Amino acid sequence: MKWTLVLSAFLAMCAVTARAEIIKGEPSLQGSTAQTEGFLKASAVAGNPLNEHLDIWMTPPKSTLPIKRYQVEMTKKLHVVIVSDDFKTFLHIHPTLEPDGHFLITQLFPAPGTYYVYADGLPNDMNHQVFRFKLDVGHPSPPSPRNLPATGMGVQAGPYEVDMSTVRIHAGRMEMVDIEVLENGKPAKDLHPYLGAPAHAVFLNTKDLSYVHVHPMGADMMSMQMDMTKPMPELPDSASVSGDMMLHIALWEAGTYKLWLQFRGAGDKIYIAEFTILAT
Repeated sequence: MKWTLVLSAFLAMCAVTARAEIIKGEPSLQGSTAQTEGFLKASAVAGNPLNEHLDIWMTPPKSTLPIKRYQVEMTKKLHVVIVSDDFKTFLHIHPTLEPDGHFLITQLFPAPGTYYVYADGLPNDMNHQVFRFKLDVGHPSPPSPRNLPATGMGVQAGPYEVDMSTVRIHAGRMEMVDIEVLENGKPAKDLHPYLGAPAHAVFLNTKDLSYVHVHPMGADMMSMQMDMTKPMPELPDSASVSGDMMLHIALWEAGTYKLWLQFRGAGDKIYIAEFTILAT
């Protein structure tokens, strides 16, 4: 019995090792050129094919040495967004930076299939570096067109109604979009910052999978932050956030986008409002 258990443990370890793969990332920040290279090592955790140990790092071009220093932005050194191939699953997670420059996290995926893992960080003194990794969990998703249904300008997210002033945006220039988070038909009064911002807005182009991540400003912040070239000051978790927000967004490519708008409501719960956006 003892040797059987040892052999089973050994075979399980071998299976995990065989499953490990290193994926080189595709630069994915829309309108930007990467200054680094990104890598993901994914290893299936024994006992659950949906549980993956993720190891992410960035290196200078033509170097194998991981970058060890990252700026903190919106309370984190790395934002990782995971989206399923059909755009129906959205996860926003934050791995831990180890002293050797590797970001580590173990993530349980909701179902087998193909996922896109976006790593968004500010290494050293650089601007945003964003890499996309295609990861098959369990087995790949069957090929299918990514046709998003129209959402209109208002969607429901838990007890909140989220309204946008438009879901049609002019590509190639900065646009301003009003956002209202309503509860019982009135601006919500129980909102608080999520990761230092009133909300987080992630856009993905349905064709080339390019990535845009921006943060709306509360109506009460507009008079304090008139210089849009400067980063938005981070808000403390205890602050109140207005239900009236303004989103400054530039989508440089025409096309159809999925928007996930994350905000923190009552009881510290994170809500996601999903929109289909058309840029022309």
